[in-house]
Amino acid sequence: MASTREASTASVPDLPIHELLALEAVSRLGSVQAAADALHVTPSGISHRIGSLERKIGAALLLRKGRGVELSAVAMDYVGAVRQGLADLSTSTQALRQGEHRIVRIATAAAVGNSWLLPLLRQFIDKEVDATFEIATVATADELPSDRWDILIHYGAPRGHAGRRRPLLADQLITVCAPGLLAGNGRSRSLSRRQLDALPTLRLLQLESPRRPPRTGSAAAAVAAQLVFDDAICMLEAAASGAGVALATETAAGPYLAAGRLVKATPDVLPGQRYFVDLSDAGQFKPSAARLFHWLAEQRPRP
Repeated sequence: MASTREASTASVPDLPIHELLALEAVSRLGSVQAAADALHVTPSGISHRIGSLERKIGAALLLRKGRGVELSAVAMDYVGAVRQGLADLSTSTQALRQGEHRIVRIATAAAVGNSWLLPLLRQFIDKEVDATFEIATVATADELPSDRWDILIHYGAPRGHAGRRRPLLADQLITVCAPGLLAGNGRSRSLSRRQLDALPTLRLLQLESPRRPPRTGSAAAAVAAQLVFDDAICMLEAAASGAGVALATETAAGPYLAAGRLVKATPDVLPGQRYFVDLSDAGQFKPSAARLFHWLAEQRPRP
């Protein structure tokens, strides 16, 4: 035997919401014409909806009175329950709306989040005092479904993402390592090809560009001993600990270079991709999320 909750849930798709709205509007406004104007339908549309509701209930709801109509006794009793139900739905919807509108969910690649987003975000937060910003770090742009974020900041432009997209800062790839790896290199401020080939190359997969540098010049070469990461911060921390040479974007490596924890292993620079910001379908309905999306797009460096 089905439980009461199961029966109630099963009946929800059949709830005649449009018909109930028509009946409530006629009761509240006093005429079919006024109800039609309020609901932006024709008077015959209102009559059709109430007629459909009468057939479902099995009782007359509107009685003709001269040129107008009046509610039957059944309808008058029913309208009280309908109004209470609609009021409950309105209250729940408003509470959900207010709660969701105050929450902006941001998913970002950890590296660009640390070095670019967080320093900027404080400026925006000061203007959005009623909003709560929830920040999650992701390794790849498709790690979270679009209903789990309002704003997504990622490296490269993957296919298949819904919502809006704007370009942010462009980036390029550099090779970095701990200062200690260069300490025994005489007066040179970069590694030679022979020295570089003797070190493991740390390469971030998926989030950062998977491109390998060319095997000419002093750029980092792919060698047999290789550590592979799916997170830029983890890779750069490993490089800072002296584990090897990392191929990273300048944006990701910037804070480490500024703090002296990493140095450029070679002078070579490889072309990279661009960071992008996406606004999800849900985010478009949140004023704070939409404002943040457009604001971030305006913060990208001008050429």
